[in-house]
Amino acid sequence: MRKLLPIAGILLITGLLLSSCKKDYYIDSGIADPHYKGTIYEYLVQNPDLFDTVAYVVEKAGLKEMLQNDSVTFFTPTDQSIVDAIDDLNEYRYRMVEDSVKLADIPPKVWKKFLGMYMLKGKYTANKFARIDPVNVYAYPGINYVMNSGYILNIGLIYQNYNGVEAVGARVLLLTDITYDPVTFANNQKVQVMTSDIQPTNGVLHVLNFRHNFGFRPGEFVRIAEQELQNQ
Repeated sequence: MRKLLPIAGILLITGLLLSSCKKDYYIDSGIADPHYKGTIYEYLVQNPDLFDTVAYVVEKAGLKEMLQNDSVTFFTPTDQSIVDAIDDLNEYRYRMVEDSVKLADIPPKVWKKFLGMYMLKGKYTANKFARIDPVNVYAYPGINYVMNSGYILNIGLIYQNYNGVEAVGARVLLLTDITYDPVTFANNQKVQVMTSDIQPTNGVLHVLNFRHNFGFRPGEFVRIAEQELQNQ
């Protein structure tokens, strides 16, 4: 029997996402076949309830071709993360007595910079990542990866406990903004993967928590986007 985290129930309701069936201890949404007969970009477009905004900003960033042709692992945020980021930006602009903005108003290089944080060249299913234990990173540190934008993330698999037995439960991918505080791991922003190992023809998709802070660091998207808007 597969062991699911509570958040994965949201995906069961939507019935939109595929996930791994290779190992019983990987989180999945109950669909047997993780493969999708289309590209990463096509998968986003075909699942608009979760990714229509993501697909739009991917195209605006000039990354559509990469997600159609290149071998890529995309740790994709959902639409909600991007909507939250725009809401935060407009809240800031309201306080500064500035007009609100829409997705189309954000300069493409901003979208490219932030989306690139979540893209890794090559195909990486969950079982390709090393173990990480957030409370014992000296024993299980995960691995640092240079993402498409040059941003460094620590990525690893948490081996959860089950029925009191250590490290035999669900395995959950964790992404950590490791460069914020390289000394104290606990101080860094983190996000868990809700659904892993969706496999389009040209790569792998891992879907992040619905309310993930786009760009990891609170206020960073607002700061960069506002700066670029002022420079136009």
